[in-house]
Amino acid sequence: MTKGTLFLVPNTLGDDPRDIQLPYVLPNEVAKKASQLEFWIVENAKTARSFLKAVNTIYPLIKPLQEIKMVEWSGPHAKVDIKDLLSPLLLGNDLGLLSEAGLPAVADPGTEIVAAAHRSKITVKPLTGPSSLMLALMASGMNGQGFMFHGYLAIKPIERAQELKTIEVQSKKNHATQLWIETPYRNLGMLESCIENLQANTQLCIATHLTLPDELIVSQTISEWRKAWAGQSPYIKFLEKKPAVFLLQA
Repeated sequence: MTKGTLFLVPNTLGDDPRDIQLPYVLPNEVAKKASQLEFWIVENAKTARSFLKAVNTIYPLIKPLQEIKMVEWSGPHAKVDIKDLLSPLLLGNDLGLLSEAGLPAVADPGTEIVAAAHRSKITVKPLTGPSSLMLALMASGMNGQGFMFHGYLAIKPIERAQELKTIEVQSKKNHATQLWIETPYRNLGMLESCIENLQANTQLCIATHLTLPDELIVSQTISEWRKAWAGQSPYIKFLEKKPAVFLLQA
């Protein structure tokens, strides 16, 4: 039996209405393919339904939304066997993998689904869409040829401070941009740690709400960030509790 194809379907970024965002950040062909898929593995079912409702405003779904077969997968702790998730593919059906935001399998639990698909000799097809990491790197003015993504840094202040100093040294040694993300409610704590522990001439960029109407990208030296922090610049408050990408280059 011919196996189906696993389509890696990008989602929009942020919580603004997806029917407004979608035409601006996803190519028409991606929305068209999403409309044709009956089987889905999703990080969050509520978000996925919102995404498919937005798709339906451009291309009618293959079936009514309530008949679309959707299974949640949030990582290895999920109470679902990956083999069961792949069963529609093994029976010849195409299937979509959808993250809560942005690209599936990039800083996302979908990686394990993709790896399992490859082990089962299932064709994997990535589709074009927004990546907050790449958008932030593009807009940072930092090295886009040599860079490293660290995921989340340590939560405890002492460990986080040491980690920041370590990646700053790596950046200076390799002339490479360092990227990481943070839980939104810890953004200001992360910025404060950067201000306290990084060298004055190190460049730090924070990019938040990318692709949204209130998108904010600030790229400046730690010295300039210290002045902004002391003066409580309006954009400091704006960074609080919003999804953000942090980048530095020493």
